[in-house]
Amino acid sequence: MSKSFSDILQNSKQLFDSFFKSFTITLFTPKTRITDACLYSLQAGGKRVRPIFVINSFFDTNLIPKNGSSMKDDSIFLASLAVECIHTYSLIHDDLPAMDDDDTRRGKPTCHKQFDEATAILAGDTLNSLSFYLLSKIETTDGFLLRDMIQILHRGAGMTGMILGQMEDIEEEKNPTTINQEAKLQSIHEKKTGALIESSFLLGNRLRPDWKERESVLSKYAKEIGLLFQITDDILDVEGNLEELGKTPGKDAKAGKLTYPSLFGIDKSKSLRSESVEKAITLANQLPSLRNEFFLGLPKYIAERKN
Repeated sequence: MSKSFSDILQNSKQLFDSFFKSFTITLFTPKTRITDACLYSLQAGGKRVRPIFVINSFFDTNLIPKNGSSMKDDSIFLASLAVECIHTYSLIHDDLPAMDDDDTRRGKPTCHKQFDEATAILAGDTLNSLSFYLLSKIETTDGFLLRDMIQILHRGAGMTGMILGQMEDIEEEKNPTTINQEAKLQSIHEKKTGALIESSFLLGNRLRPDWKERESVLSKYAKEIGLLFQITDDILDVEGNLEELGKTPGKDAKAGKLTYPSLFGIDKSKSLRSESVEKAITLANQLPSLRNEFFLGLPKYIAERKN
């Protein structure tokens, strides 16, 4: 990573974590078994990449402020936390026995192992609804802002986005595709992984006054980042280990899932990953009104990650 990209990544993560720690003190009060389960999964670690996408799609400088004191309000942080709640809910449910049935997430017992299945289901439900409540707390004089942001998040996480991708993935596992496998693979991952990633970029962008002129290129860039993220995930499931991944490797092959390595082989998958990096960098150079250190550095960071 370049020093500039590394600084931006670190500063924006610190900015989000600072808001998260202060805001959740009151958000998850009073203390109950459900709040314990929600916080257990939210605090389990992770790179906070989706909140970081939200934050960096809002700021127009090459370095994120080191604190929120220069912000007029908490809009960008509320949107970032909304995305993190949605993402965490999806992980809790994805780990359940009825879904991917995993015992480890981010190096710790999954929510249903730490608590129980019923509590994990309800914790996921809580975080799902909470994300839209967080958007409702954004103060604005723009009569269309909240409508647009709710719709952006729903497109990424709802029945035409992440949830549909999960459903297609499960159906594919039960009844494997024999024709048009590449199209099916693309469809699954555009929705299951890419849709919420795209929403993360677009939510931050929508808070800007010049959001319309940036939205089209940013959407294309976000879609490419989503593809790159999934190809890398599929490669890591083959080549990664439990210590680095924080979750059980090799589960995709054992489950017979349709993945990039299963369809193309590991060498071709790595070639596709490299092509995706170059496409994303090309799109980053087309983004208007941005100093692009973060967007230029992000594709290589995703491709080289170990978890």
